[in-house]
Amino acid sequence: MYTNEWFLEQARLGNMYHACSAGAVTLSTVHATCTGLALSNPYGSGKNLIVKRVCFQPSTAPAGAAVVGLAISPAPHTTAVTHTTPAVIHNAICTGSDSKLGVGRVDVSATLPNTPVWLRPIGGVVAASSISPGKYTEEINGEIILPPGTHLSLSYLTTAAVGIASVTWAEVDA
Repeated sequence: MYTNEWFLEQARLGNMYHACSAGAVTLSTVHATCTGLALSNPYGSGKNLIVKRVCFQPSTAPAGAAVVGLAISPAPHTTAVTHTTPAVIHNAICTGSDSKLGVGRVDVSATLPNTPVWLRPIGGVVAASSISPGKYTEEINGEIILPPGTHLSLSYLTTAAVGIASVTWAEVDA
């Protein structure tokens, strides 16, 4: 159902959004105190966030083996995310302003209402000598849907990962 054509149509309708960290961020482990990138859908928003893509481009070699992956909220929660350092969100219709915002929120630093759980890995390096691991792009294409009161975050396992992170999603009625 969520084909590239579907996402293109959502972009044309103004229902598609992008956010990227403004600079290098250090991902956190799976924890309610989240750094790096977190996409959240506020409780009561009336929308589902259909995730299209998540990317992470390491900017420095890790001190050791590092795995980057996606973590999600274990259940919807009525408590709001504390948006410590929000990221700029852009509508797919690039009009030169960010006046058409949806309900989804993206942070490079936030306190989540519940501790996320691992969903799946998206990339990693086996040692510090792996200086050029390349970009980790996870083409999700609707396989992850965030209903109101949930969140998705990038996290690391073993050694902290530093780089640029981004997420793309569409918003549809729940």
